[in-house]
Amino acid sequence: MPAIRSANGVKDAGPLLAAAMPEVRARLLAEAKPLLVPRGGTVLAQDATADFLYVLTQGSIGLSTAEEGASGTMVEILAPGEAFVIAAVMLRMPSPVTAAALAPSRLIAIEAERLRAAAAGDPGLMRAAMEQMARQWRLMIDQVVDLKTRDATQRAARFLARRLPAARGPVDLPEPRAAIAARLGMTPESLSRALHGLEAAGLLRLHGRRVDVPDRAALLRVTLPRGETRVRSA
Repeated sequence: MPAIRSANGVKDAGPLLAAAMPEVRARLLAEAKPLLVPRGGTVLAQDATADFLYVLTQGSIGLSTAEEGASGTMVEILAPGEAFVIAAVMLRMPSPVTAAALAPSRLIAIEAERLRAAAAGDPGLMRAAMEQMARQWRLMIDQVVDLKTRDATQRAARFLARRLPAARGPVDLPEPRAAIAARLGMTPESLSRALHGLEAAGLLRLHGRRVDVPDRAALLRVTLPRGETRVRSA
């Protein structure tokens, strides 16, 4: 397993801690353990005790699960600013996932007990924790809907559109394509065909680990399940 080293200079710890009272946020950041994780490094193993809440500040983290004797399944890929295993931390339960770096990553680790104590006395932090858990639950529902109603090309288009908040621009893909394909429930070959099909349709341009999207709205129209465009326009 690649080594994990301490990092310095944590400044931005994402929306979860941004919701805390200034003195609470300052105390949690001062007590947090910054980490540098190389590509492939495991941050937390499935079923391990969730002694820390992790916040990704740079890079990419994949969350996967595995049944005994079976290969792992990628369930989510996290972007900077996101906290993970928050439900396990708040509920004092083991981690339901393995968290591993899909690209060189920076994180901070906050002791679970300190976070629970801080949230108990800070309504803003508690509300932000509940909202993040609700968003993660919604993402799980969205994944089920994607798998049941959208084909490989639609799922790939939706993944890219979610990574681009602007009307147009570049989307960075620092993760291995195999990890992205697993997250989307397809083979790497299917992902490659989907991306090249979208490029042939003029909806994106591929440049290695970067994808240029000239029109996010047009890309999103591809993601609508069959018949939805007709229904929405009625």
